[in-house]
Amino acid sequence: MRTRKRKNQSENEQPVRDDRASQDDILAVIADIDSGHEYYMAFVDAFKLDGREYVVMYNYEPDDGRHADPEIIIVRSQRHVDGEQYFLSIKNRKELDAAFDMFFQRFEESGGI
Repeated sequence: MRTRKRKNQSENEQPVRDDRASQDDILAVIADIDSGHEYYMAFVDAFKLDGREYVVMYNYEPDDGRHADPEIIIVRSQRHVDGEQYFLSIKNRKELDAAFDMFFQRFEESGGI
């Protein structure tokens, strides 16, 4: 998956926000490069572990009372030489467990629980 900016979006434009998005959340449109399907995602955290970059996010939907609580996903983040940011699924269970443990530790240290 990769992020996509709208062509008429200026670099100075602020990210879209609403009641469910905290002041620290960044909302983005993520496009699946295989299917073309777009997902609206809210970024929760980003960190490096063992030389790799990871991003934690959840599927963003406006709060209209009909949606279940969001579930987080953790993906590997990479920048392509052309500047595009790509998000890759983590297929290795040990890598995913290590990334989750790092996120959870960061979450606890920030006072999340």
